[in-house]
Amino acid sequence: MKDKQFKFPDAGSIKCFDREGQETRVSPQDELWGQNGCFVVNPMSFTKLAKGAKKLSDDATRKDGFCMVLDNNTGLVWEVKSSKKEEVNFCEDKYTWQDAQKYIKKLNAKKYGGFSDWRFPNKDEIRSIIDYGKTNPAVDKRYFPNCKSDLYWTANTYNMQKPFIWGIFFGLGSGICYTPSSERYVRAVRGGYAKNFGKPDTSRFKDNGDGTITDTLTGLMWQKGENERMDWYSALKACKSMDLAGHSDWRLPNLKELNSILNLDYTNGWWYYKDFFPAEGLKPPLLHYFSSTPYEGIYVWVTNFCFGYDGYYASKNAKLLFRAVRNVSVPKEKEEALFRFPDSGQKRCYDEDGNNIKTPKPGDRYYGQDGSYIINPLSFTKLAEGGSELKESTTWQKGIRMVRDNNTGLIWEVKSPVSGDVNYIGDCYNWEDAFAYVKELNKKGFGDFRDWRLPGREELRMMVDYNGQIPATDQKFFPDCLPAFYWSKDSNNKEPVFGWGVYFAYGCAICYLKTSYYPVRAVRGGYNPDFGNAAKYNFKDNGDGTVTDMNSGLMWKKDEGPNLNWEEAMKHCQELNLAGYNDWRLPTIREIGSLLDLSYKDEVWFHKEFFPGTQTAPLGFYWSSSTYGDTFGWGVNFQFCYDGYYAGKKEGRYPFRPVRNVNSLVQGS
Repeated sequence: MKDKQFKFPDAGSIKCFDREGQETRVSPQDELWGQNGCFVVNPMSFTKLAKGAKKLSDDATRKDGFCMVLDNNTGLVWEVKSSKKEEVNFCEDKYTWQDAQKYIKKLNAKKYGGFSDWRFPNKDEIRSIIDYGKTNPAVDKRYFPNCKSDLYWTANTYNMQKPFIWGIFFGLGSGICYTPSSERYVRAVRGGYAKNFGKPDTSRFKDNGDGTITDTLTGLMWQKGENERMDWYSALKACKSMDLAGHSDWRLPNLKELNSILNLDYTNGWWYYKDFFPAEGLKPPLLHYFSSTPYEGIYVWVTNFCFGYDGYYASKNAKLLFRAVRNVSVPKEKEEALFRFPDSGQKRCYDEDGNNIKTPKPGDRYYGQDGSYIINPLSFTKLAEGGSELKESTTWQKGIRMVRDNNTGLIWEVKSPVSGDVNYIGDCYNWEDAFAYVKELNKKGFGDFRDWRLPGREELRMMVDYNGQIPATDQKFFPDCLPAFYWSKDSNNKEPVFGWGVYFAYGCAICYLKTSYYPVRAVRGGYNPDFGNAAKYNFKDNGDGTVTDMNSGLMWKKDEGPNLNWEEAMKHCQELNLAGYNDWRLPTIREIGSLLDLSYKDEVWFHKEFFPGTQTAPLGFYWSSSTYGDTFGWGVNFQFCYDGYYAGKKEGRYPFRPVRNVNSLVQGS
């Protein structure tokens, strides 16, 4: 182990939410800045271990020897429960508090994992593995399989009311207490980089004499005094604007941080370390303190410093207490992932007769076709339940449940090969039932998430790989994709009996009767929530003959190009100098398709306000730079709103619309 320095772990994979409880992105200028999801300090990090602490890959299972987990932040090593009844740490076994201690002795007698120094975890230790971005259980199941949504014993007695014992409820992550005679679960621990972590210890606190207290264990600096009661939004703002002891980077603490200053010894009848946090003028029992950690989007976790409980969540509009915190070493703001409009995936280049040719260079014939450029190459990451990243080779059996598009941030469900599963690969739906299917997916919490939705047509097109394979997707990441039509959420606003979707045999966007039965692939997330939303198109006329699509980052020529064949259209774009730019090119099939207006505003399928000269007659066909089936050129039809059209490159003479990226291009090899 290279780094054995204790780091106090973050609260988990926490999102940011708006006032209505909907997931949102927050910037430092926003009024909602300061909530848990805005910061990354020490992200939760685990390593799977086999007997003798041998490191394993992230996709290792019990069959590979996986029996322990190292928390890379704290150095604590946790037992991993077995699903086999005959093994010493069967996941279904429950114990009274006294019997739980006997269980630990039994684990040591058998040298579980090759070690005999297993012990009972204290409250802060077992809380450190809670992921407050998850529920039922509130833990990363990839590293803690067979974890129950129930109470797990700790070594701490509830000194306010003996003989009760503290435990952590892994359904939500709350700390509560129970009588020691009740039967609950146990998870043993060993090791750790800080011997005093979770132990009542006043020596770790330093009064700086300037209204601040430093916790030398966690690396947190606390506001010593109190603040007036206010709602959560006001508390966020107050912390953000606070200037104390020469520091202006104060924030509201997350739930793990807030609970690290609970005094579990209950010294002199106080759950505070009263010498450091005196709580002057405050009276029990309403000593609830806000954390920055949301619960279910609309609530927020709080801790009660009158009774020591953190199993509470409150309305964000409630007026409660709070205490500001900052990191001695400055935390990183959570990096905002940027939306990138992905390439089509086409890598091969062709001449007008369909012959595969070497990638042309500037000045060569056929330069400017799709395969000439690498801008935002297709990029995907396999994900396990809860969103943990997996190796590219991971299969369904090894835990893949989702795939993230690293360009758009869209996260796609992976279909199950098991008949009877909620998202079995062979199931088909009519358009209305497709929405019901997504509701069922959320009800069951597929992949540990409940924000799945039916994709828009434009979102669904982002899955397509136009490199010529059937089905038209990257089979390394979507081996479950059928060469079939998949529903989108978009209705055909001209003829509402039809619903839009994508035919994945070739990758074209078309529509079918809503009563027909076809597959569905649900989606969640996305770096730009407005992208693909027909109600939130965002174009800007630059006043210089160009129009910028603010959602895609593409700049378009406002007027039409002349009717030319495929090679002539590419050459025209290469030679174009407009608005001071000379990096114009013929758009890919994915790019030109993004200009179709699915809202059918003004009863046309194009954005009439920004591109008034769009031709819909005699065909409405516009060239793209992409090749279909070696010989033909892909295009889009602005008369019918389809992008599943193609034409002869040599004979066909059609309009086109030059495009460029607002950001610079990366030349293909």
